[in-house]
Amino acid sequence: MNKFSDFITKHSKNILIITIVLLVFSFIGMKMTKINYDILVYLPNNYETIKGQNILTDEFKMGSYSIAVVENANAKELLAVEDKLRGVDGVGEVFSIYDVFGTNIPLEVLPSEVRNKVHKENTDVLFVTFLESTSNEKTINAVREIRNITSDNYMFGGMSSMVLDTMELSEKEITIYVAIAVVLCLLVLELSLDSYLVPLLLLLNIGISIIFNLGTNVFLGEISYITKALVAVLQLGVTLDYSIFLWHSYKEMKEQYPDDHKEAMAQAIAATIKSVVGSSITTIAGFIALCFMSFTLGMDLGIVMTKGVVFGVICCVTVLPSMIMIFDKALEKTKHRQLIPKFSKSSDFIVKHHTAFVVLFLLLFIPFAYFQANTKVYYNLDSSLPESLESIQANAKLQEEYNMGAAHMILLNKDIPEKQKYQMIEKMEDVDGVKQILGLESIIGPTFPMSMIPDD
Repeated sequence: MNKFSDFITKHSKNILIITIVLLVFSFIGMKMTKINYDILVYLPNNYETIKGQNILTDEFKMGSYSIAVVENANAKELLAVEDKLRGVDGVGEVFSIYDVFGTNIPLEVLPSEVRNKVHKENTDVLFVTFLESTSNEKTINAVREIRNITSDNYMFGGMSSMVLDTMELSEKEITIYVAIAVVLCLLVLELSLDSYLVPLLLLLNIGISIIFNLGTNVFLGEISYITKALVAVLQLGVTLDYSIFLWHSYKEMKEQYPDDHKEAMAQAIAATIKSVVGSSITTIAGFIALCFMSFTLGMDLGIVMTKGVVFGVICCVTVLPSMIMIFDKALEKTKHRQLIPKFSKSSDFIVKHHTAFVVLFLLLFIPFAYFQANTKVYYNLDSSLPESLESIQANAKLQEEYNMGAAHMILLNKDIPEKQKYQMIEKMEDVDGVKQILGLESIIGPTFPMSMIPDD
């Protein structure tokens, strides 16, 4: 331990040079790391949703779909746009009510229960299918190009459209809230520590460990956008204490070795390692526990945060001591009195009345346990997205105009008898929450021979 501490203090400049070189590689790794915006890929392969998704992609070339609400467009205009969309790379099929019945038949002559499902007075529903899965890069690029082709009266909903909005929103705002976290931490550290410069060094050290962590994610191939959004703030909060401990330990050792700051730092590093390693191992154990979730988003977050804690500890006992040694004189010049009081009276009061506090916390445990057990959990991801996003507006329009809150596809075994299919449709239509069942059987009815349906 002492040999390691002495090595750090003697080679502080070399350590910082190596750190800068590694930062360059880390930035390259960050750029090369793919970000996954599809939550479904983290579900186990034996789930029905994943099995259905794979069949749709492999057998039907319909890995995902988007439903658009089109306002104030006549049949000719809509069909012209459909032809443009079919030429977009990644798009499978594009169809509306006019593709089924043509433009020669007035829509007014169609039964209202058929017409009202996909057409209203000034709006139409347009279906677009994609060859690849919901969050596949090819699908996302297709959605982006579709938005560029179509005008403002075309609003595209569906999961792929929502993934694109989430991706752009996340990329735009992640820097903002990380900056807010840094500013708030800097404010607290300036008030609680005794130097104006040391909080900057502490946060710079954490920033370096975060970049190392994000850069090494390239070896994982890809990470979730949720992991990317959380890792910086989580790592900042979890590992900042290690750096504060080193600084306080260094100050204590300087009192014992006032004429030899290198020896003081060596002793501080040794003391920090003994204390921080135990603390970090318990934190790492918590993140490793996430790796055992069947929903493998937990493994994604657990691995990245485990690396984050490890890098936090390593930087705390290598990079931070090196920076403190180099800027030691500047740290002395920027010292100030501690602005936050010691709260000695408060601590004395708590110690004196410790029994009353134990009873109080036991009494509070009951109502708070009840509140925790009855807190509602929502699983609707789009409910937390801004209403200004195009996908959210389109979904709201579908809900408002066509009462279509969500659309799901059901795959049936082709050997199921026609009679049984009609019985299934009737039963599903009776399920609370289901508005309508759309399929070939529900459109043509049982009296129309399947053999007369064109292959396409």
